[in-house]
Amino acid sequence: MEILTVITAVLGMIGAIAAVIGIKQIVQDPRRIAAYAYTVGGIGAALMSAGLILHLILDEPLLLVIMFVTAVLVLLSGNLLGYPLLVGFLLWAGITNLRRESRSLANMLSLLAGIGLLLLPTTLSFFDTSEPRNDLAYQLQYGIHLGLVLLVTYVAFCFAAFTVASIAYRLRKNRRGSAAVIVLGAGLLNGNVPPLLAGRLKRGVTAQRKDIGDPILITSGGKGDDEPRSEGAAMREYVIEQGVDPERVIAEEQSTTTEENLRFSQRLMSDPKAPVTVVTSSYHVFRAALLTRALGLRAHVVGASTVWYYLPGAFIREFIAVMRDHIRLHMLAVVGIIVLTIAFTSWITPLAVPPEGAF
Repeated sequence: MEILTVITAVLGMIGAIAAVIGIKQIVQDPRRIAAYAYTVGGIGAALMSAGLILHLILDEPLLLVIMFVTAVLVLLSGNLLGYPLLVGFLLWAGITNLRRESRSLANMLSLLAGIGLLLLPTTLSFFDTSEPRNDLAYQLQYGIHLGLVLLVTYVAFCFAAFTVASIAYRLRKNRRGSAAVIVLGAGLLNGNVPPLLAGRLKRGVTAQRKDIGDPILITSGGKGDDEPRSEGAAMREYVIEQGVDPERVIAEEQSTTTEENLRFSQRLMSDPKAPVTVVTSSYHVFRAALLTRALGLRAHVVGASTVWYYLPGAFIREFIAVMRDHIRLHMLAVVGIIVLTIAFTSWITPLAVPPEGAF
């Protein structure tokens, strides 16, 4: 009993330390998505350990049940938040695509994915539980279903972490002056600035005027294959028309990706290590913030408003892009899910079937 209490206390301390580290990292830099996992996992482990220790000491089963239920709710909080959010965003994006764009298969993928996730819990009814089974067909059916559920659970948790981290980052205020305001480019329309890009530029002009650091404005974007001029040049012309001093605007005209936007704009600064403000669209803020962190930029990213119906689909695309940026980590998680599924299907499921003649 004493050994069990000590082991439980050690695990609880590890959980508490993980939670404290996670909270500290979130406060210091809300762009650390993994910190949210540390926090949730640590709090859940600490609650479970505390409940078991109190039960061992006080012999109070009710207290143990309360602590365990609370811990489970904490550990599942990501899925309780992420699953309905993911389903809702997919359905919203799919319906918006059908209403405002062509009814192609590509535009229907979001809607089909949302319907599939919505119906996933009902698929448990397909299993015949009237009598125990241990045949190969049942194991394959059970294994595929379990693997799919675990995969969806993992993606839902990642989506919840991405959403919470995005909101937490946007709530953080920038209290320091910037040496430059970098406006990220988007596509041009017949060589001119379209509404979405105009929104970014107006937000950038406002950020420049309000910044206590008297920053320069860098309009960043190269020339696409179907564009008559670079985005950076068109953007510079636009902000000058908005009243910005031409001497305080520099066009970056070589970049073709968001990462190049940031790298090439940094090279145009007199002090590349100075703090900057990066301006993009609202749905793109967090991914741009992750890129600034990866590049070692002292940056604060702000977003221009986007039409409401465009947000769900754009937000999901940003989530997919962030998942792709960390593909090795997520492939490792998928391998873990496959191993866990095989283990359950091959070893655990047969153990649940009583031997013949047991009853």
